[in-house]
Amino acid sequence: MLVFVEGLPGAGKSTNSGLLYRQFERNGFKTRWVHELDRPHPVLFFNEACLTMDEYQNWKNRHNLVHSFMDNLVQIREQTVGIDLLELSWNYQKDISEKAFIELQEKDAWNCTVEEYMDIALEKWRVFAKKAAEEPEQVVLLDSCIFQYQIFTFQLANAPKHMLAHFTDALWEIVMPLQPKLIMLYRNSVTDAIDHLRQVRGEAFFQLIWNRDRHRPYYMHRPDQVDSYFDFLADYHLLAQELYEKAPCPKLSIDVTSGDWPIYEHQLLSFCGLTPIQDTPTTFDEGEFSNSQLGLTLKVERIADEYFMIDPSGHPHKLHPRSSKEFYIRDLPVILTMDSENKIIMGGSDLISRWTETGLIYQRKDI
Repeated sequence: MLVFVEGLPGAGKSTNSGLLYRQFERNGFKTRWVHELDRPHPVLFFNEACLTMDEYQNWKNRHNLVHSFMDNLVQIREQTVGIDLLELSWNYQKDISEKAFIELQEKDAWNCTVEEYMDIALEKWRVFAKKAAEEPEQVVLLDSCIFQYQIFTFQLANAPKHMLAHFTDALWEIVMPLQPKLIMLYRNSVTDAIDHLRQVRGEAFFQLIWNRDRHRPYYMHRPDQVDSYFDFLADYHLLAQELYEKAPCPKLSIDVTSGDWPIYEHQLLSFCGLTPIQDTPTTFDEGEFSNSQLGLTLKVERIADEYFMIDPSGHPHKLHPRSSKEFYIRDLPVILTMDSENKIIMGGSDLISRWTETGLIYQRKDI
């Protein structure tokens, strides 16, 4: 079964995907949570070079990498090869030349035309669906995958609406055999959603996204100011509503404006057929933990009988027990394992933030 969780930025997609992840596992289901920023991502493209098979072989030949580590890193699909650029940059810089890496960067999927994107994305979804069908007992949660990323991609390119509609129809055709469900979180107006986003992420978030995307076709004939991003969100919301209405699967929409989260959580769990199972009381060693090799530090703090991890960027994340030694991060598919009183080992999913890399060890600072 697939469960898609969608909504405007800041609507609570990741937090509630985390809730479902924990509850599906506690109810005995083998569960995978595909976060929007998973690495390498099974259906989206972030920091990924995409080459045809011939392009990949020619690239290896040019840079004397035919008999190398590369084949163990790439994602082989039907006609293309995906290469995680972050993995290469972080862990294999000494093994490939700067020229070889620059050539791969030029093949970043974000440089594709919309037409090229449609082809490589549908191929990626087909490969994902085929693999998912091989594990019918597994529940897969997909955060921001079928609406948000797709709308952003097509809307920023100023592509006609019919292209997005055609593309999402093709996506649904691919995933329908996997018994998908769709959850849409929204607020009662885009203005309210923007105000809420400002509260939870700050004004700098708007400026960051605006600066990243301001030269894309969508903004070409719009005022050169951050307020144009608010127009983008309004258009996004309308498209998401249209796609939600057309979605050919069981679906649930929740207006989260009033913030009655116990009620919303009950609706989510009921929709997914889950019995709520509360956290088991446990303890987590507080303090600072560092990975000296990468210069990264995590902090674990206890506040009013709840544990929080402060990531290297200073963002707090609530922790929930998974076992006596393992802890979920509330809004990320990353598992912390307390190997001893002195170490935290990262597990679960790799995200594009390096501190999440599977296998990284953080040693208590005072040891």
